[in-house]
Amino acid sequence: MMSFGLGTKTQNQKDLLKPKGYHRAVYSLLLGTVTINILSLALPVMTLQVYDRILPNPGTGTLPVLIVGVCLAIGLEAILRLCRAYVIGRAGASYEHLMACNAMKRVINADLTKIGNYGIGEHLHRMASVGKLKDFYSGYALITYTELTFVPLFFALILYIAGPLAFIPLTILGTFTLLALWKGSRLRRALKDREKADDKRFNFLIETLEGIHTLKAFALEKLFERRYEALEEKSCLENYNVTQATASTFNTGAIFSHIMVAAVITAGAYFVLQGGLTIGGLIATLLLSGRMMQPVQKALALWARYQDYTLAREKLAELFATPQKTVTPKQHDTDTVPDGNLVITNAYFRYNDHEPWIFKNVDLTLNRGEALLLSGNHGVGKSTLLSTIAGIHSLTEGEILVDGENINSYRAEQIPNHVGWLRTQNLIFRGTIRDNITCFGQTSETQAKEIATLLDVDTDIAKLPGGFNTFLNGNNTDNIPIGLKQRIAMVRVLATKPRIILFDNADKSLDKKGYGMVYSLLARLKNKVSMVIISEDQNIRALATQSYVLEKATLNPTKTTISKSNIHPYKELRL
Repeated sequence: MMSFGLGTKTQNQKDLLKPKGYHRAVYSLLLGTVTINILSLALPVMTLQVYDRILPNPGTGTLPVLIVGVCLAIGLEAILRLCRAYVIGRAGASYEHLMACNAMKRVINADLTKIGNYGIGEHLHRMASVGKLKDFYSGYALITYTELTFVPLFFALILYIAGPLAFIPLTILGTFTLLALWKGSRLRRALKDREKADDKRFNFLIETLEGIHTLKAFALEKLFERRYEALEEKSCLENYNVTQATASTFNTGAIFSHIMVAAVITAGAYFVLQGGLTIGGLIATLLLSGRMMQPVQKALALWARYQDYTLAREKLAELFATPQKTVTPKQHDTDTVPDGNLVITNAYFRYNDHEPWIFKNVDLTLNRGEALLLSGNHGVGKSTLLSTIAGIHSLTEGEILVDGENINSYRAEQIPNHVGWLRTQNLIFRGTIRDNITCFGQTSETQAKEIATLLDVDTDIAKLPGGFNTFLNGNNTDNIPIGLKQRIAMVRVLATKPRIILFDNADKSLDKKGYGMVYSLLARLKNKVSMVIISEDQNIRALATQSYVLEKATLNPTKTTISKSNIHPYKELRL
């Protein structure tokens, strides 16, 4: 009949598509399916007995016994079907949950330098593919295969009861199978075209929404509407083709079911008139023909889903093939105490082998109490250098030691205790302000509120109706000032009290009050931590004790004199 290749290209991919800890009740499903199909024979057998033996001999008391027995068989079959549906549904939900969690881990732990030039819409499509795989791992495919094995048994019973009449449903079934396979290949092509069209549309939509303010500033609404309409038209057309192909496939099954009934009745009536078949045999043959058609129709539905499954599997295989950030496990279990020492040795970095070096042969040592000013033209790679120090990107060559350990040897949750990266536009997560400053409970609320007081964030938050429980969406719809959002994000970074602070133009979104609070805090921290500063503000630049410039992918010291005149004494801060 039909076969569905569930194997993947490699054993590793196969393991990834079946997450660790996932189990399905294989033996229970097999036993239940076998029992259901055996019980389904009760009605045809009873019909044969009633019409061929009981009705010609109405004086016997066999009929009530048969009716009771058949009712019990039908009731038990219904109960088994409900239980089987529950087991499959639960297994499918479990599989989808585990796979979605694993896929999310792959995305979060991906090596950003090798993740590929995929749009956000493409990543969303990959994540959505998880739900399309569960039918082939929850047990639904397994019971379909099992029920298909009963088709020869049904055919053998029809052959025993009706003789040559059995070849009529067999011929119709074979024709239906071949036609279904052909239609399935057409459906696969339609699904693939729809996936491509949807990827382009989703990418365009998300990119447009991300830049909606720029779009409005240049009055480009009409132009983008027309472009989206063209993409929407293409997507609708492909979706229509998929709908047509799907409907055609399933309508074929319904048509062949009617053809089988009509053919069996017509040919069976001829055999009855010729005396080669009894009325009971004809009715039993009709019932068994329907039972023989049901597994094949279910297999047809699975075959149609399989076309979508193969595309989804390809997308998930691409997602799970995403290179992961290399983490070298530490040789000891005790955490390194943050001290603020940074050593960069022979560091090289570029995003891929076909692009020029962002920086190369960088050697740098920074001890606690020192502040380094990093200068260079816009786009030269200063922020990228900071991202490697923060462990976001991995060096192409070389080594970065933070407090004596390679930055890649730290677990993800340990890095914020050593390195704090204050970015130009820090991220606000969807959640309450308390969630944001404590990183959803990973940092002590006491520590977070201590930093919030130093940045005067607590005063501004106290004016909000919800206080620290004020909910933020993490986008431009939040009804709080941009400068306050920036300070909230700074609190989250500094709440872990890192000894190395990377300051990447984090003052640009601040108002006058916020700037004053941030500058004061940096001045207090200056002799207690190590700092790498990227800033155009002269006061913040004056905090540096040494200066380097990044140009032509090379980091060189400068002879710029660092002014101390703007540094003022501040109250001691306990770290």
